[in-house]
Amino acid sequence: MEKKANKSSWVTFREIFTNKSVIFSLLITISLIIFFHFVSTLTLPGIKLPDGYHQSDSFANMMNLLAGGGLSKMSMFAVGVGPYITAQIIVQLLSSDLIPPLSRMAKQGERGRRKLEIITRFLTLPFALAQAYAVIAMILKSGSSGEGSSITIYGHSAIGELSAGEIISLLLTFTGGTYICIFLGDIITKRGVGNGVTLLILAGIVGSIIPDFTYAFQSISGKINPGISTYHLTVALTFILYIAFFVLILVFAIFINGATRKIPVQQVGQGLSSKIDDLAFLPIKLNPAGVIPVIFASSIMTIPGTIAQFLPEDNAKWILEENFTLTSWVGMSLYFVFIILFSFFYSYVQVNPQQLSENFEKSGKFIPGVKNGEDTEKQITKVLTRINWIGAPFLAIISLMPYILSKVTGIPSGLSLGGTGIIIIVSGSLELWNSIKSASTTSGYNVTKTKIVSSFDSSASSGKTTRLW
Repeated sequence: MEKKANKSSWVTFREIFTNKSVIFSLLITISLIIFFHFVSTLTLPGIKLPDGYHQSDSFANMMNLLAGGGLSKMSMFAVGVGPYITAQIIVQLLSSDLIPPLSRMAKQGERGRRKLEIITRFLTLPFALAQAYAVIAMILKSGSSGEGSSITIYGHSAIGELSAGEIISLLLTFTGGTYICIFLGDIITKRGVGNGVTLLILAGIVGSIIPDFTYAFQSISGKINPGISTYHLTVALTFILYIAFFVLILVFAIFINGATRKIPVQQVGQGLSSKIDDLAFLPIKLNPAGVIPVIFASSIMTIPGTIAQFLPEDNAKWILEENFTLTSWVGMSLYFVFIILFSFFYSYVQVNPQQLSENFEKSGKFIPGVKNGEDTEKQITKVLTRINWIGAPFLAIISLMPYILSKVTGIPSGLSLGGTGIIIIVSGSLELWNSIKSASTTSGYNVTKTKIVSSFDSSASSGKTTRLW
């Protein structure tokens, strides 16, 4: 529940940066992100990439996004947290009353969540091994196709030339990197601020912005005839329009993350107010699920490409590689549908109308004109459904706009500049800022509580009475 009371930005900043606990958490988060980004830039020994290597394949770009940028340099983190996200999707879907034992675990509170997390990490292993093999096959294939003619692994340019020992060592290295990424994400979530996995992906996207802008500029320059008299002016204006387009998407992404539907809430025992503005409210965002649907949809879109790396060169492999990517209309349509489905699914996980209804009843709160219990649950569900029918397609359209532009104009769109990357940047940044403010508020409350207890203890020992007002 929220009240209509806003503090100035300066007061908020002062509270945050004078709080030792929050500063310590921020230092942990920043240090781990720097470590992650540093390791992501170190190409593994034995792998040779050409100077200025840039991935143009849609499948590679999607995997690189989920790897936090580690795939672009074939580092230890080349697979990243993608397999873990895929495992999370499967476990969450199966625990939604599809498999009773998992459903019971999901309702057991913290203990049940820990069990589901263990299952998720075990399920991550086969996905990590499969994607590690797909990365090896894909990088060597891109070398043989002319996209990076000097790409070699242990001196070989084809996966069939690698020995079993060399393949196993790479699989174990990339899989180990995935679990290290999960470990770093856990530390950030528990000891730092924000969601660790989201911040690792966000760090990779932010680190790729400058290279992607450079690559886009080079691509625009190459598509314009250098023989025309206004060549430089045309290139400059086209690049400015390109940037303006993404600024527009950024504005839309900020809007969709900031828009909120406010449900007024009344407290039992308080006088009924005739003014809605005087009531507290339950805020439900236009995009209640945040960045999760985009990340989940991106993870699902990597599965066909991963399977394709295990298939021989035939029609089945061609169908997967040509149709299930964001460079094809079929792939874009599937991506659109996945984002909408995950938006509906995860918004109900985040908001949970049944739990909110129970909390209202226990705390003596109610929505004016709506009975507590089943009616309240239905009302919140109704509002959430209406919001999703607006927010989910809007989110999907924003995610796809740059890829549609790329399809029409032929100008490549790196994922850090695409709608997917921009949404993750906006949602991840806002989520981080809210986590910092929340940590500051919680820490301040704990400090005040400790002072009050200490004051009572010292007064009791001295036989004096302390007044708190």
